[in-house]
Amino acid sequence: MIAITPQLILLTKQRPDDHNPGVMVSDMQQPIRLPQSERLARMRLARSTNVGPVTFRKLVERFGSARNAIDVLPDIIARTGGKRQIVLATREDTIAEIEQARAFDAKPVIVGDPEYPIMLAAIEDAPPYFYALGRVELLTRPTIGIVGARNASANGCGFARRLSAALCDAGYVVASGMARGIDGAVHDACLQVANTDGGTVAVLGGGVDVIYPREHADLYRKLCENGCVISEMPPGLNPQARHFPRRNRIISGLSHGVVVVEAGRNSGSLITARFAGEQGRDVFAVPGSPTDPRAAGPNSLIRDGAILCDSVDVILDALRVSEQNNHLREGIHHFAIDGRATTTTSSSDDFSDITKSIERDAQSVIIVDTPESIDNQEETGVPAPTRNGDRETDHILELLSSSPLLIDQLIRASGMPADVISTMLIELELAGRVERHPGNRVSRIAE
Repeated sequence: MIAITPQLILLTKQRPDDHNPGVMVSDMQQPIRLPQSERLARMRLARSTNVGPVTFRKLVERFGSARNAIDVLPDIIARTGGKRQIVLATREDTIAEIEQARAFDAKPVIVGDPEYPIMLAAIEDAPPYFYALGRVELLTRPTIGIVGARNASANGCGFARRLSAALCDAGYVVASGMARGIDGAVHDACLQVANTDGGTVAVLGGGVDVIYPREHADLYRKLCENGCVISEMPPGLNPQARHFPRRNRIISGLSHGVVVVEAGRNSGSLITARFAGEQGRDVFAVPGSPTDPRAAGPNSLIRDGAILCDSVDVILDALRVSEQNNHLREGIHHFAIDGRATTTTSSSDDFSDITKSIERDAQSVIIVDTPESIDNQEETGVPAPTRNGDRETDHILELLSSSPLLIDQLIRASGMPADVISTMLIELELAGRVERHPGNRVSRIAE
């Protein structure tokens, strides 16, 4: 369990420095905004072809700033022998994207900005930036994620409402995904709480200006007025199935803990819970009847060690214990770059870590040219087939059988990196083709 408070001290500088573009605070701990040139450079780098969150982080860390990274990119491209090349986003395209967002009052929140959530900055694949609408100040307050089934029962929605309202009354912000069912009930309950210290944040799978599902148009309007809506996707981008797992890791990344209320075995909510566990967050699950398929997900989480949640007191007590035990992440990463990193290299081997991160990010890079519909796939997070990953996926399935196999054994047998295997298993699980088992085991589901 990890409790990271807003009082966590960041690296300090006496004054802003255009060449030291990381998060900076004065002696009075007042954050100073990134220089505009660095803000634009970070957005360009993040939107570049084959640059995902992990590659972005490595490049900024390595070269001290996004501007330095952009300057050295031609050398990286020339020296690396990777299959995937980086194509830098143009200044003009990036400015056009900003103007498109500005037309409906959305603002970019860039890693390094004072508004960028501390908890989210701590995860390895934190989004380099996202767009925000509404009460942006909510992003800096302690947050709990609540997710669950779209086809939720009345009892499930009622319980989610009570949890959400109580957390807001206690001064917490509640994050969810604005989906049908549990998510919608969570947001609506929070918006009705008078306590201004609390609130709700909706993380979208499409552009921050795209309402999905359509019947949540009124909820979306209320969220923009009295809550906060965010998305790492470009404005105007319709949500696609592959985007929802990316959305889910932001919900958990924002949060001190994640609560799952009703979820099927292949629900995207379980992916959110898994992200939370991997990010060191508390995972809470609301138990249900074993005869109700919507209880299968939470019940399995409890068997695997999640905290059984039957009241808001369970959540609040767990958070207090975390704070009292001072379970802080000492080395939390804030992209506080001091600008002393070198921008020159003498060997292509020096870029091997960047080449590896590009391959890792390949399946998480935002793709905007696929017109697939999610009307039938909904928000399960079931990804569309990848252009380059079918062969690898088939190989993994060939290695699996109906008998559970240790994931470590699968990694060794496949010869593929552990992080790549992890991503593929998440996708296969959501597609209903593999099943997770206790003891870090996995099996293939008969087709």
